[in-house]
Amino acid sequence: MTTPEAAFATRVREGLRPLGVDTERIENRVNLGVSDMLVGAGDRFVTIELKAVSRGLKVALRPHQIAFLTRHAAAGRPCFVLIHQVSTVVRPGRIVLYHGRQAIELAEQGLRLEPLAAWPNRGMPWQELADILSGKTLIK
Repeated sequence: MTTPEAAFATRVREGLRPLGVDTERIENRVNLGVSDMLVGAGDRFVTIELKAVSRGLKVALRPHQIAFLTRHAAAGRPCFVLIHQVSTVVRPGRIVLYHGRQAIELAEQGLRLEPLAAWPNRGMPWQELADILSGKTLIK
């Protein structure tokens, strides 16, 4: 059975591949907290923690994930949390991006926290995400 995060990882990979962005899904049960995806964007590597939220606003970041994101963001390494907020009857789906330095606040506030960027689930403009990951588009 495919998890929502695995399905989201496939969608991200397929959206970014035509743009020359390489993605590697990391399945790691040894080093807890290591992000789900290693991305080669332009001349740099970026890590992305993937999450799928199907109900409510809570983002289930585990302590090891928060520690990994916070440590690498503090050292100036590009790391992000990319969340697929699944569509419901009352709310259209969207994809939101947070920086690793927001990991603690994201765990506390969930999707109430202002993201770096947000896009509609349908018609996702993958080039905008690729530009952020490669550093072409500066983030706050």
